[in-house]
Amino acid sequence: MTYPPNPEVPSGQPQGGQPQAGQAPYGQPYGQPQYGQAPYGHPQYGQAPYGQPQYIAPQPRGASLPDDLTLPLYGATFRQATKRFFKQYANFSGRASLSEYWWSTLFTTLLILVPTLVVTVGAVLVGVTVATYSTQEQGLSGDGYDFAEPGPLDFGARVLLIVGVVLLLVVWFALLVPSLSITWRRLHDAGFPGPYYFFTLVPSIGSVIILVLVLLPSKPEGQRFDRPAQVSSGR
Repeated sequence: MTYPPNPEVPSGQPQGGQPQAGQAPYGQPYGQPQYGQAPYGHPQYGQAPYGQPQYIAPQPRGASLPDDLTLPLYGATFRQATKRFFKQYANFSGRASLSEYWWSTLFTTLLILVPTLVVTVGAVLVGVTVATYSTQEQGLSGDGYDFAEPGPLDFGARVLLIVGVVLLLVVWFALLVPSLSITWRRLHDAGFPGPYYFFTLVPSIGSVIILVLVLLPSKPEGQRFDRPAQVSSGR
């Protein structure tokens, strides 16, 4: 069923109060933006004005060469990070990038893993031999059985355990200072003072706090911890 056209609406105009293309909705003056849109020629929220560059946060200074130890090396490889780790053995000034820290952490973990495995294997073998001899003593000593003295397996297990413990202590003490220093410098790079490391002394949550801090990205304000020689040379 069709209805006759509204005689009050001029010919060629849409019915129902709908605007034509290019016209503003009913009740809004022509040229005004619709709700939720920015005025013509003005940037939307979060955008820079037309023809003006957007604001870019300053980036912290980094080393351009892997051998430059006065600045952190961003995007360091495993080899570069471990090399810088030992070259800055007891350096608590300056900064360390996130890549330097995590590659060095992986390296130290692998070094500690080797003697830890030796200690574990030695402890298991010693436990097995002790349990074996204890069983023989309880079950056969009453029958006049003469147990065998500890054999080569027991002696080798004890030697392996001792060697593993000694290696673990040597590696742990050798890596203690550089691990502390690179964590100190990583805190600097994240914009925090190095003594924040002592949060690890807080029971239960101290190590979690330090883990969160060293995971944070590099910040320009961390440059205040650079070496004095670097500051004076930059003037």
